Amino acid sequence: MVLVGGAIYEVADPVHPKLLCTIRNTAAHLYTGDTFTYVRGSAGGFDVVLHSMGSGNESVIGSFPLAFNQAAGGYPAWTPDGSVAASETQDTNSSGDQVIHVWLSSQRGATEVYSFPLPLTDCICRFGLAPPTLSFSPDGVYLLSGWPIGKGGFLAPLEVHRVSDQSLVKTFDVGTAPLAIWERTGHRLLLSGSAGVQAWTPEGGIVSLGSAHFGAEPSLSPDGLHVAYTSYTDPAVPASLRVYTYDVASNQERLLVDTLRSEVLFVKDGWVWYREELECGTNSPTCPPWGTSPGDRVFAMDLAVGAETPVVFAAGESPSALQSAWAGEYGVQGPEFWPNS
Repeated sequence: MVLVGGAIYEVADPVHPKLLCTIRNTAAHLYTGDTFTYVRGSAGGFDVVLHSMGSGNESVIGSFPLAFNQAAGGYPAWTPDGSVAASETQDTNSSGDQVIHVWLSSQRGATEVYSFPLPLTDCICRFGLAPPTLSFSPDGVYLLSGWPIGKGGFLAPLEVHRVSDQSLVKTFDVGTAPLAIWERTGHRLLLSGSAGVQAWTPEGGIVSLGSAHFGAEPSLSPDGLHVAYTSYTDPAVPASLRVYTYDVASNQERLLVDTLRSEVLFVKDGWVWYREELECGTNSPTCPPWGTSPGDRVFAMDLAVGAETPVVFAAGESPSALQSAWAGEYGVQGPEFWPNS
């Protein structure tokens, strides 16, 4: 089963998924094969709630004196077991600049880890502005944060801090590593930027994997061996938007279908979903300036076969019908999978 945006689907047959649950106005983490955790606001902070899919029972497993409404929208980050959480606030410093503060809590109060300036930028573009990064390593030992967008002295590079003592472990160069995603276990990061794809661990530092690089909205496979993403064959041509996968071990990039497609993500090992992307007339008031927009249809591909097939959702259960988002809410790195699925 997989969590896509705010919808949990059974994907034993990824061409005919079954909707199990929808999650509104919050973010969630899958926890066990029958449970997930989500956050909700409470007096003075927020709670992490454990929800059973089978019984519907709920229990609060963590309460934190941290902001629930984030500085840049979205939701706080937390470890799936509810033991540690991170959050952001925004204010104006003595110089009149907007500043984002990163906070960490293990239910014994809140500690400010560090702060960075609010980026100065705007983007009239297909994927909009990337949200700020705030995510824990799967083992809960490290926190990744930052917002490496914008210009001038307001760039906020990605940083890794140790959760136990909030100490700074690594600051990444904004050019060579503007994008980073945790692998499924442990605390290894996959980095993508002008230096290609790299891997980083605190024990071994940065290791180059090759010259390929991820495009927009990367999605890691359940086994951690592949990354799916959207990119342009020619950045100057909006209709050249395509979907790709990347093999981490061999540094091989694969174009899935040479047709206008977008927002690819893994839903199980060896299977991806992606959206149709449609060209439109830029003179139309509903057409964006770049001339393409995502359609309602979703396609599936068995990567071993290489043929795309339309995904058949039951009435009212497609992401478009549910308006359930797609690649995950702020604080969640793309789709999640039930443990050992």
